[in-house]
This record gives sequence, C-alpha cells and structure tokens, in this order.
Amino acid sequence: MSKSSGMLHLRQQQMMAALLAGDDAITAHIAGDHNLDAQQRLSIYQSGYRLRLREVIDNDHPVLGSYLGDDLFEQMVDGYIESVPSRYRSLRYYCDPLPDYLKRDSFFGQYPHIAELARFERGLLSSFDAPDWDTASVETLQQLPPELWPGMQLRFHPSLQLFSSHDNAVEIWQAIKADQTPPNPSQQSACWVIWRNRERLTEFRSAAPLEQRLIHCFIEGENFTTAAELTAAEVGEEAAAAELLSVLVRWLELGWISQLTGLGTQPTLEIAEKP
Repeated sequence: MSKSSGMLHLRQQQMMAALLAGDDAITAHIAGDHNLDAQQRLSIYQSGYRLRLREVIDNDHPVLGSYLGDDLFEQMVDGYIESVPSRYRSLRYYCDPLPDYLKRDSFFGQYPHIAELARFERGLLSSFDAPDWDTASVETLQQLPPELWPGMQLRFHPSLQLFSSHDNAVEIWQAIKADQTPPNPSQQSACWVIWRNRERLTEFRSAAPLEQRLIHCFIEGENFTTAAELTAAEVGEEAAAAELLSVLVRWLELGWISQLTGLGTQPTLEIAEKP
C-alpha cells in the first residue's frame, strides 16, 4: 500500500469514528473558513448521519412509531442509534437488529409486545423485498400423474414466512393501521403467514395449527406421504386426503408455492403461472 493510500484509509477510519463514536481526531484535518470552522463542518456531517438513520427507522416502522408516540419514539431512536451503528452498505438492513435491541433495552424490554410489533414490521418488509420467483398454479397440481404424488415435495415462494408470537402484537398493528384504538397488550399464542401476493402486495393471515405443521413439514423437505400421515393424525384417515388436497389448492391459489419437486425420474413441474 502506498503512503498516500495508507493516509486516505486512515482519514476514512477517522471520519467513520467521528460519525459512529463522536471521535474528533479528524477535526485537525478539516479545513475551516470564515463561515464555518472545522468542528462546525464536522457537526454537519454528524447531524446528517443521525438524521438519515432516524429517517430509515421512521420509514421502516411507521406503525411502531405511531404506537409509541413522539417522545418514546425519539427515546427509542436515540438509544438504537447509539447502541447499533450502521454496519451495512445498504440502509435497508439497518433496522434488522431493532427487535432484539428492544428486548434487551432496560426500558422497552419491560414491554415485550413492542419488540414483537417491531419484529412483525420487519417481517412485512422482508416479504415485500423477497426475490421474484414465479408461482405454480392449481393446474400444475392437476397435471401431476397420481403415481408421482407420494414423493412430491414443495418449494415455497421466498416471500413466505411464519410469524409466531406470544402476544397480540399483530392485532395492535392492525388496529393502528386502521386508525383505531389499539387493544391493551395481552399474552396469546398465535401464528401468522406473511407473503407477497401476485400483485406484489404484502399480505398476512392467521395459520391454524395443522397448517403450521404442514408448512414446517414441507420446509424441512418432507414429501406428500409424510404430510398425509401428519394430516391423518390430526383429522383422521377418512378425512385426511380431502383436507390435505384442500390445503394444497388454497396455497396454490394464494401463490405460496413456486415448485412441485421430488418427482422421481420425472422432470420437475416448474412454475406454470407468472405472478
């Protein structure tokens, strides 16, 4: 590394230290003039950095901000920026650690539903930003020969995720989004499916226990035979086939499934329908 390159790297490190930790070593290398001295010029960048991070938190978590109100939101923002400096090239990921920060914080940690509210909003954002994959259709399933069904596996659309919670954070989010008074926090176990639909809109809905188990079953790479056994244990053997078929058709109609795989020597039935 040349001397000039080494000096540039040092100045870059000093500038980052000024932005992230308030270190003023870089001040000696900033030129001032009759309008602004070196410290004032540095302060402009430091303030701009914090304002940009605050803007990201505000944009990523509008419902959380509404729920907290101005004072508590500012308290959260100030504490988060101090505790979690940006370490990503893209600010899209800056708030990913926010739910964990809220759990650990001495004040916000007293209210677990606040961290869950933040985690739910992160889930919605992640589903919206998920990669673009095509989706299979009901016709894809209908074209599959019956002898291949036992070994069939599913690949879900990358936007699909399960959100499990032990409180009513989702109900709080729904009320605020609808400009209604949110319910009081309460403990209640619930599981929701979050996904991006074919119109590129993020949706979510509650998942019954059997549906949750079936989703986990296919995510773990199990096939239709295992899913049928699981369904039979839940609803009985006579009703299992109709119940499992109903679930698969619903998933296909909602655009949850991208591929039907694991079909032995037959070629994989790829996506038949564009989102």
